[in-house]
Amino acid sequence: MFDAVIVGGGIIGHSISYHLNKSGIHSAVIEKGQSGKKATRAAAGMLGVHTENEAPDLFHHFCLMSRNIYTSLSEELLELTGIDIGLSSFGMYQGALTAQQKEKLLVKEASFSNLKWLEGEQLKSRIPWLTESVIGALYMGEDGHVEPSHVCEAFKRGALLHGGELFEDSTVLDIEQSKDSFNIQIENEILKAGKVIIASGSESGRWFEKTGMQNPIVPTKGECFSVDDGRIGLKETLFFENFYAVPKRDGRLIIGATSKSFDSSAAVTAGGISSLMNNVFAVLPELTEAPLLDYWSGIRPGTVDGRPIIGEHPYLSGIYFATGHYRNGILLAPATGQLMRDIIKEGNNNVYGDLLSPGRLLRKGENMYEPSS
Repeated sequence: MFDAVIVGGGIIGHSISYHLNKSGIHSAVIEKGQSGKKATRAAAGMLGVHTENEAPDLFHHFCLMSRNIYTSLSEELLELTGIDIGLSSFGMYQGALTAQQKEKLLVKEASFSNLKWLEGEQLKSRIPWLTESVIGALYMGEDGHVEPSHVCEAFKRGALLHGGELFEDSTVLDIEQSKDSFNIQIENEILKAGKVIIASGSESGRWFEKTGMQNPIVPTKGECFSVDDGRIGLKETLFFENFYAVPKRDGRLIIGATSKSFDSSAAVTAGGISSLMNNVFAVLPELTEAPLLDYWSGIRPGTVDGRPIIGEHPYLSGIYFATGHYRNGILLAPATGQLMRDIIKEGNNNVYGDLLSPGRLLRKGENMYEPSS
């Protein structure tokens, strides 16, 4: 019998497994395919604390904490597993193409003491390939990126080295609660666990429904492509409202991403890639001659109110959720793993109150879903 079973083998599930097993909580991950091959593999790996927040509120604190964990985590996982997670600390630029976007970024600069607005020659000297259509950019010097598949694999191996277990190519058919444990039915076996954690991303919705809640997950397809970055040698991540560009150590430049809500299809569309190319080439025309390397899609697990769902089921003891991270799964993986460890060990997540709790999705006193206004 396991102390906990985690349904879902992406970066969130394996982060939870790593932190639980490291703390002596014997846990297993069940993944219906191969670990990290869905949304994790599709992600660019941005640690965009400030692209995702407009003010230093509680969610910003959660994002900031998670980004900062990566510094020590990078060394810890390298020593334990031999895997370099590709942590980059060159920073990010959030660019403005309109006066309205500039105004929003200046407000953001005033809200955070560590951000700096650049325009004109200041910006041109740093990124000379930008066209004149870029009015300016907000520099976020402490935000970087990682290699998502490397992080996921390192969490996976680290958990196994700490005594965890993994069941890949195993679909969870049913979860039944007995007196003091859960029976998790996979194809040819029943696993027993004291607790169950649902971390299956965009496929988590069925477990909300099965446990008496309405489905709050909004599957959102994102399409991306990559080019050889040899022409411009970009170091910092660029983030605009209609695209981002993330440079990797091996010379890839990842361009993303479209956003199609309630689309769970796997196909990469010509129109989606075309729109991305038009957006990025309008800002970085040098890339029109860059060799095209790859293109792909992934399904992000959005939620009805735009925030992750992390914590215990509001009225079923022993069932937990860690899902709905939308495009912040890579950024929030370390903090989610640590938070779930603390919730399992200490039985609460009061530090974030209703910000992340599944209970926020219920009307007061009712087992019904209530979307935010």
